[in-house]
Parts: sequence; structure tokens; C-alpha cells
Amino acid sequence: MSWNPRPVPCLRLWRGLGHLLLVLGLVVALLPALPGVGRVAFGDKILHAGAFAFLMLWYAQIYPFGRERWRIAGRLILFGAGIEILQSLVPYRSADAWDLLADAAGVALGALLAHTRLGHLLSRFETQAAA
Repeated sequence: MSWNPRPVPCLRLWRGLGHLLLVLGLVVALLPALPGVGRVAFGDKILHAGAFAFLMLWYAQIYPFGRERWRIAGRLILFGAGIEILQSLVPYRSADAWDLLADAAGVALGALLAHTRLGHLLSRFETQAAA
């Protein structure tokens, strides 16, 4: 059961877009590696951390307090583990425990960013759209 302590008129929209972001992340993770990522030191890990920071920041705005936010963090890390398992089954990808660590670091970063001005982007967008 989800709980949101503030009225969010577009809650279904934000959840739906979040689900689309998850599907997009899964599809990208199962495609062949992006060209040029290997040329940047830790480029793959930076992409993992950035993607999961964005996802956590997104969902932290939908579920802003308490246990639900911890559940989201845990589910995102499990999602990252699932991606690694699936990548181990795809011939042109490979699983990497360091990727999962980068995912978890991204989740932590996203949770921290949720306590900044970035943590209110969706509600600010709603306020401006309603005006």
C-alpha cells in the first residue's frame, strides 16, 4: 500500500512515467553496450550510478517520506540485481557486481538529492502547470 502525505493531482501520471523509465532502463541495459562508454574512465559505472540516482530522485518525489521511500530504494537495488542477472543471460552483455554497487551508490545519491531543491521538481511543475 502506498501513502503520499501531500495531494498530488498528477500522481498516476508520475507513477506511469516512472514505470516507463524503468522499462526504458531495462531495454537499454539489455542492448549492446553504447559505443564510446569504454573510452571514459568508469564510464559504465557513472552511467549506472546516474541512471539509478535519477530513478531514486524521481520516485522519492512520489513517495516522499518514511518506510515507502526505503522500500523504493530496496526495490531499485533489486531491479539493478535483476538487470545484472538478465545481462548474464544475454550473449553480448555480462553481469558485473561493480555495476550493482554503482546502482546502489546511485540510489543513495538520489535519496540525498531528494533533500535538496531537486526533490521538489515534480510538485513545482504541477504548481506551474496549474497556474
